[in-house]
Parts: sequence; structure tokens; C-alpha cells
Amino acid sequence: MKVVNFLYEDIATHIEEEILNGVLAFGDKLPSVRIFSKQHNVSASTIFQAYYSLEAKGLIEARPKSGYYVMYQPKKYTPTFTDTEVEIVPKIQELTTDAMISHLVDLLSADNFLHLSTARPDLSLLPTATLQKSIKSALTALGADILNYDHPTGNVNLRQLIAGQQVKLGKAYTSKDIVITAGCTEALTLCLQAVTQKGDVVISDSLTYYGIHQIIKNLGLKVIPVPIHTTKGLDLNFFKRSLEEFPVKACLLTTNFNNPTGMSLSTTQKKQLVNLISKHQIPLIEDDVYGELYFGKHRPSTCKQFDTEGLVMYCSSFSKTLAPGYRIGYTIPGKFTETVTRLKRIHSLGSSTLSQQALLHFFSKGRYPYHLKKLRHTLHSNMLAYCKLIYDFFPKETYVVPPTGGYILWVAFPKDFDSITLFEAAKEQLLIIAPGQIFSMNDSHKNYIRLSFSKPLTEPIEKAMQVLGNLAKVLIHKG
Repeated sequence: MKVVNFLYEDIATHIEEEILNGVLAFGDKLPSVRIFSKQHNVSASTIFQAYYSLEAKGLIEARPKSGYYVMYQPKKYTPTFTDTEVEIVPKIQELTTDAMISHLVDLLSADNFLHLSTARPDLSLLPTATLQKSIKSALTALGADILNYDHPTGNVNLRQLIAGQQVKLGKAYTSKDIVITAGCTEALTLCLQAVTQKGDVVISDSLTYYGIHQIIKNLGLKVIPVPIHTTKGLDLNFFKRSLEEFPVKACLLTTNFNNPTGMSLSTTQKKQLVNLISKHQIPLIEDDVYGELYFGKHRPSTCKQFDTEGLVMYCSSFSKTLAPGYRIGYTIPGKFTETVTRLKRIHSLGSSTLSQQALLHFFSKGRYPYHLKKLRHTLHSNMLAYCKLIYDFFPKETYVVPPTGGYILWVAFPKDFDSITLFEAAKEQLLIIAPGQIFSMNDSHKNYIRLSFSKPLTEPIEKAMQVLGNLAKVLIHKG
């Protein structure tokens, strides 16, 4: 079921873009509701709704007997992810930071800490009551059959539903093209296993989710990390050189809202990427787990939609959008579907029968598009609010580029800043952040941290961000 945008949402989006791009500056007065409605030939109630939505995001404020004023001042940013003036030569690199990753994962289950870095939805953002009803309905509908194994590739109706979702991206699939997995992590693992052997060389993002590092390392693969540039995105020249100079067997890249940088490849870059892998006949494993969490009007494109040879192995899940604990992911492996299916059968026989049936019930009620729209709106508002807290409380030397989707803020401090020290200091205050180096392939980016805006802004969160900012100020002053 398609969710239609209202006119007020389009007007609000246009004003927001002007604020974030600096066309409308802090303190500027917006046209009165009466004047704006006449200029655009719309009702006053439409303009009121647009202004209300911008006010809820903290972008504007209403002043009694005066009107509406811009209250958001975007910070000026400098490129800091990679020094674009220094040529980086492709080379195979060792994966490190295992101990730090293990320590952080252990802390994630500790209830006495406030976690400020989790890249998944806060439970308050999920339709818990509705999902519980779906679980009960699944139990009733299946009866004793709920105890049986499902097909190794997953429930055929769920696979058909996922195939239908791909139509909006311009691709037509059937249930036979899709394999259900235990989350996106299993999808990525199965795809890598299908196209590589121990000792093979793969290409991956230089900054990526640390779980991907561990998958690559556990499979005994060698990795070439491709750099990410702040303004240019993925370094495609580096990528091309790597394919020409090394016996690359596969690529694993996050194309939308990369974790931890929040960056996405442009549609042009995705097309170029597909052209390159097609020329060299190298499979691309596309991690698009955050693709549905966009803040703009349109869902970002995928490499898969430009794939004509079945070389793109698309992977995603419902863990980041709907039900993390259900552990339902999927892959569309293209020409490698038979191999991935065999590996799925060998490794786990199949995925949870109950979780799949519950998702089917939830989707059958047409609730998913509305849930996604609400979730995206909340995350967008959260992101703006968290950025403002960083502007207000963190050192003036701090840089963060507001992402256009996902859950993550990639926060940069001066080059000599040690995020591990900040991590330890924050832990003493029962706050958990993620040091930047655990997302790098070579123990770099020690002056970065990953923060999440998945939690709704509350007084404890605001106080925690102030404490974190003060700790960062002390460390910079000591340095």
C-alpha cells in the first residue's frame, strides 16, 4: 500500500531544505500564514500544518504577535573523513581492534549504562502492541505447524511479498529469487561464502560496521579497504585500480547510509560501480539494511536495480525498521541463488517459522508503509535535535555532517583527539559511545565517535549529551 505525501509535507520539506542550505538563516522571519497561503494558492490551514511540523523539529519557533522565525543554524563543515589531497595506493590490510569490539559488545547487554551509540531502533519507536497481536495470530493460524521447520529459503508468501517490494525500485522478482536469513548478517555471510574461499581478496568500505570486519576475518579473507571521501563518496578510481591490480574475488559495500559515516553513494556512482563489476565479472554484495530509513521524499536507489547480469547480491533485513529480535533478513543473490540456498540449508536449515508468520500477518494488514513513514519522520526530528545538542554542548572544534537517513552521527574531533580516552571517561559516567577506530580497517579514525539518534530526546538524554560534551572539552583542553 502506497503512502501519499500531503501538500503541507512538501511545503515543509522545501522550507527545511532552505534552512539547512543556509538560504534561510538563523533569526530570519518566515512569511505570515496569510501571505504564504496567498503566494502559493493554498489554504491557511495547510501553511499552519507545515509550520507546525517544522516547529516540532526545532527548525522554527512561533513568537506571540510576531510570527514564525528560523531557529536552526547549520554548522559549517570541513572535510575530515579522508585527506583527499593525498593519493592512497590500494593494498591489502590486516584487520585489528578485535579486543575493543568484544569489550563494546559485552557492554551492550549491561542495563546500568545509557547507550548512546546503538545503530538500531529504540523499542519506543516500534509498533510493539501490533506485533504482539501478529504473534498471537500466527500461533492461532498455524497451530501445531508452528513447531515445524519452514522451507530452507523461507516462507514462500513472505518471499513473494519481499519480491513485490522490489517492484518500486524497478525490478521484478519472484519468490524463487529470494532467500530468507537470520538477519542481514547471515545474508552477508552466506553471500561471501558463496563467492570466496579462504585466502581470497575482497574489497570493502574503509569504514564499515565492525561486524563486517569480523565476518571477513573469520572467513579467512584478505581485504582491500576502499576510501570514503566527504564530498565525493566512495573513491571509484581507487576501486577501479584495485580491480585491475589485485585478484579480487568479491566486493562488499554499504551503498545507503553507511554505518558509521551515514553517507550514501549517488545514483551515478551506483551505476558506475555496477559497470565496473560487470566489466571484471566480480560479484558485489550490497548491504542495504538502512535503505528504507531515508529522510527525503524518495527512497535512494540501489546497485541491484541496475544489475542486468545477476552479479549484485542484495542483502537487507527488517531488524533496523520493524523487529530486531525477529532476526528476519533476506538476500537476492542473483546468479548465485542456488549456491546461497545450499549454504543456508547446510548452516541453519531455515529461519524462524513463528517470526516469518508474524511478519506476514503484520504486512497483510497494510501497516508497514505507515509505520515506516512515522519512523522516518521521528528519526529525522531526532537527528536535527541531536545535532543541535552537539552544537550547544560539544567543543567548538567538533564536526558532524547531518545524514539524510539511518540512525547514525559520525562525530569528528581534532586529529590528535583520542576517542578511546573519551570512551573510558564516558563509561565512568555510565554512558556508552563507540570509538571511531573499531569501524576502520586499519585502526585509524581515532578522533571520531559514533553516536546514535535512535532514542527519543528526553531530559536524561539531553543531560547525557551535555556530560559527554563536557568530557570532550576537558580532553581537548588537556591536549
